[in-house]
Amino acid sequence: MLREAQSAFAQHGFDGASLRKICAAAGVDPALVAHHFGSKEGLWEAVVERIAHYLDPLTEDLRKLQFKTNIPIRDRMETALRAFVSSICGDPESGMLLATIAAERGTQLDFIVDKLVRPHHDAFSPLLVEAMDAGLIEKQSVEILYFILFQAVVMSVSFGHVLARFSPPPDDLHHLKRAMTDSVLAIFLRKTVARTRGR
Repeated sequence: MLREAQSAFAQHGFDGASLRKICAAAGVDPALVAHHFGSKEGLWEAVVERIAHYLDPLTEDLRKLQFKTNIPIRDRMETALRAFVSSICGDPESGMLLATIAAERGTQLDFIVDKLVRPHHDAFSPLLVEAMDAGLIEKQSVEILYFILFQAVVMSVSFGHVLARFSPPPDDLHHLKRAMTDSVLAIFLRKTVARTRGR
């Protein structure tokens, strides 16, 4: 039920998703939703909680990286970026749901920001600030940088079917993850490597 609901919400948003169609796809009676979740909004919140549980290890790893100051910040940034891409590739529909619901307003957006986006943001942003302070990333708005990174990974992974319209997509999710990781590292760390080598 939760998988079918997540797929429906990811494709159609909260308002566009049909509870009747979700139940039909899951092969359950609509009364089951009322019994277990209370309402469509209760089902939505359960889906978001499920994704939050999936992303909890990533968020915790990012928090821990903040305090591993014995490891160079460049290595910690690379670890963080690799982990982020890997997590989104591990559940592409969670990324699609984030991309879809971001266009909406109201309590659904508030809930997804509080449960999914803010915890990740609060764990990752201090690493970005440290990387800027160390000269690894150009000084800029950490908030804009974070959301450029966030949206780039989420949109690119979740909308692989759009990528296929322009170039042959990677053979499978593993190859997509590798290609995406290479691109993210090149965009965020390549100039740093070149600057360091030139010193």
